[in-house]
Amino acid sequence: MRIRLPRPRRRRPAPDPAVWSLSAIVPGTRWLPCHTTVCAHTTTRHTPHGTGYRCTACGTTKGDQP
Repeated sequence: MRIRLPRPRRRRPAPDPAVWSLSAIVPGTRWLPCHTTVCAHTTTRHTPHGTGYRCTACGTTKGDQP
Protein backbone atom coordinates (compact mmCIF):
# COMPACT_ATOMS: atom_id res chain seq x y z
CA MET A 1 0.00 0.00 0.00
CA ARG A 2 1.38 3.37 -1.04
CA ILE A 3 0.65 6.48 0.96
CA ARG A 4 0.28 9.62 -1.12
CA LEU A 5 1.47 12.77 0.56
CA PRO A 6 0.06 16.13 -0.50
CA ARG A 7 2.28 18.19 -2.75
CA PRO A 8 3.74 21.30 -1.19
CA ARG A 9 2.06 24.47 -2.40
CA ARG A 10 3.97 27.49 -3.56
CA ARG A 11 3.73 30.52 -1.34
CA ARG A 12 1.89 33.43 -2.82
CA PRO A 13 3.34 36.89 -2.31
CA ALA A 14 1.62 38.95 0.35
CA PRO A 15 -0.77 41.61 -0.94
CA ASP A 16 0.35 45.22 -0.81
CA PRO A 17 -0.65 46.93 2.43
CA ALA A 18 -3.56 49.36 2.26
CA VAL A 19 -2.42 52.96 2.02
CA TRP A 20 -4.37 55.64 3.81
CA SER A 21 -3.61 58.91 5.46
CA LEU A 22 -5.16 60.90 8.25
CA SER A 23 -4.29 64.10 6.39
CA ALA A 24 -7.35 63.64 4.14
CA ILE A 25 -9.67 64.35 7.08
CA VAL A 26 -10.65 68.02 7.16
CA PRO A 27 -9.94 69.76 10.50
CA GLY A 28 -13.18 70.15 12.45
CA THR A 29 -14.76 67.01 10.99
CA ARG A 30 -17.28 65.29 13.26
CA TRP A 31 -18.90 61.86 13.15
CA LEU A 32 -22.62 62.57 13.51
CA PRO A 33 -25.72 60.42 12.98
CA CYS A 34 -27.21 61.23 9.59
CA HIS A 35 -30.99 60.91 9.79
CA THR A 36 -31.67 60.30 6.10
CA THR A 37 -32.63 57.11 4.32
CA VAL A 38 -29.72 57.64 1.89
CA CYS A 39 -27.22 57.12 4.71
CA ALA A 40 -29.44 54.48 6.37
CA HIS A 41 -29.55 56.48 9.62
CA THR A 42 -25.93 55.60 10.43
CA THR A 43 -23.11 57.69 11.84
CA THR A 44 -21.17 59.31 9.00
CA ARG A 45 -18.45 61.91 8.64
CA HIS A 46 -19.70 65.53 8.56
CA THR A 47 -17.38 68.37 7.51
CA PRO A 48 -17.72 72.02 8.57
CA HIS A 49 -19.90 74.01 6.16
CA GLY A 50 -20.65 77.59 7.14
CA THR A 51 -22.07 77.37 10.66
CA GLY A 52 -23.33 73.78 10.24
CA TYR A 53 -21.95 70.43 9.17
CA ARG A 54 -22.37 68.77 5.75
CA CYS A 55 -22.60 64.98 5.39
CA THR A 56 -19.85 63.58 3.16
CA ALA A 57 -22.09 60.71 2.00
CA CYS A 58 -25.39 62.39 1.04
CA GLY A 59 -24.64 66.13 1.24
CA THR A 60 -27.34 67.14 3.72
CA THR A 61 -26.50 69.91 6.20
CA LYS A 62 -27.30 69.76 9.89
CA GLY A 63 -26.70 72.09 12.80
CA ASP A 64 -26.83 75.90 12.80
CA GLN A 65 -27.39 77.12 9.25
CA PRO A 66 -27.29 80.69 7.93
